Amino acid sequence: MALEAGTIIKHGWMFMVANVVNRAAGLLLLPLYAKVLSPAEFGVYALISVVGDIVAVMLMIGMINAFTVVYFEHADDRGRRRVVSTTMIGLWVASLALLAVALPAGWGASELLFGGTGQAPIIAFAFVGIAFSAVFELALAYYRVHKRSGTCLLISVGKAVGLIGLNLSFLLVMDLGVTGIFLANAITFVGLGIALTVAILGANGVGFSFGLLRRVTVLGLPFMPQTMLDMGNQFAMRYLVNLLMGVAAVGVLSFGLRLATLLYMFLTASFLQIWSVSRIEAQHDRGGDGTAGRDQSEFVFYLFVVLLSAAALGMALTAPEVLWLIASSDYDTVLPCMPLLVLAYVVHGVRMHAEVGLVKTKKVGVLPAISLGGLAMGTLIMGVTLGPLGLMGGAIGVLGRELVMLLATEALCRRLSPAEPPLSALRVTGVLAPAAIAYLAGLALFGFAVEPSFTAAKLGLTMLFAVAALFGPSFGKADRAMLFRMLVRFLRRPQAA
Repeated sequence: MALEAGTIIKHGWMFMVANVVNRAAGLLLLPLYAKVLSPAEFGVYALISVVGDIVAVMLMIGMINAFTVVYFEHADDRGRRRVVSTTMIGLWVASLALLAVALPAGWGASELLFGGTGQAPIIAFAFVGIAFSAVFELALAYYRVHKRSGTCLLISVGKAVGLIGLNLSFLLVMDLGVTGIFLANAITFVGLGIALTVAILGANGVGFSFGLLRRVTVLGLPFMPQTMLDMGNQFAMRYLVNLLMGVAAVGVLSFGLRLATLLYMFLTASFLQIWSVSRIEAQHDRGGDGTAGRDQSEFVFYLFVVLLSAAALGMALTAPEVLWLIASSDYDTVLPCMPLLVLAYVVHGVRMHAEVGLVKTKKVGVLPAISLGGLAMGTLIMGVTLGPLGLMGGAIGVLGRELVMLLATEALCRRLSPAEPPLSALRVTGVLAPAAIAYLAGLALFGFAVEPSFTAAKLGLTMLFAVAALFGPSFGKADRAMLFRMLVRFLRRPQAA
């Protein structure tokens, strides 16, 4: 009964470790950025980063998501190898095209964002890093479909070492500021992109099919406007804050978002890497027990919601300690925004339940409309609230956008993919309600004070929430029995070895 769930958790755990290492550079370098960069410089970094994210979406045209689907459409090894090489070659052509226009595009982006061309070289470095990071991400997708979590971990270690070493050299030793950040990214991803391409094409051969590339592109194109609109929301938020409050306010709010985004980078992304692949793969597996596999998959998803909510609660409660440790007091104004920002990323994780269902059933054409609605609502809310509420208005806009997208995605999944299991509002509420109570209790008891005893109490409150959620209405006796069996098997494995 617990075999499918155990497989998801086993590889999901390894991919989570790989993803943690993959994102470790961002986590470890965040204190460096917060100490070395002023809020205004952090705002420049954030604005260039979000422009880079938009360019990355245009470059990849949804290839990473489409690659997994098209790969599993081919049952034979020869067909799958051809999918790999075709997608890799197609992405390289797009990456080289971006390199050719990096500097002139940097001039235009610098003029738009900052009213001059002074930041053009920095933006050009950012585009170089983006071009090769796309190749890097496709390589990781290739190893994920093969469930080679150990290889993903090794690659992630190489990326983290390169980024950390170069950032320390460029920021602390050479004092290059924001330029050093994007230069370090470019050098690291160029090296990794070339090395991984050689390894993957060496294992799969060099083959190309215009038909396969067209299939990957057609299936991936709906992801492009969706993701571009998601990035557009990030750009609109930062641009509005820049217009109404200045670039320093962009830096403060972006710092809070960077902390909250760790929930996605370390938990949601890691979980989806194996959970989504397992759901898509199960669609092509006609020999298994579909009902049992679905039940186990649902159990694992709601277990993930508990873990994500516990991490969000802990981050919101300990935000004062985190800022005291890694940032200057200039960033303290983001503290009241943190509970809304982390809740937004919990809602984002919950939304993936329906979104994966739409991807699995190839109903991805509706995703851009969902993102457009989220962009419109998020921008409207921020436009109304930024003036009277300041940074809190930006946080409210981020959360409002995610709530709108969650409701729209779930409604469309139920309508267009009725065979997919619906999201249980009762089970989600059974997790989020005690988390909200725990946060309000912690805020009333400890406020934003930084004391060792308070920190220990906050961690205890977070653990108490996790226990309450697991023994609450979101999980039945059968769920807890399955969890207990998996834990026992996991603990006994080293002894058996």
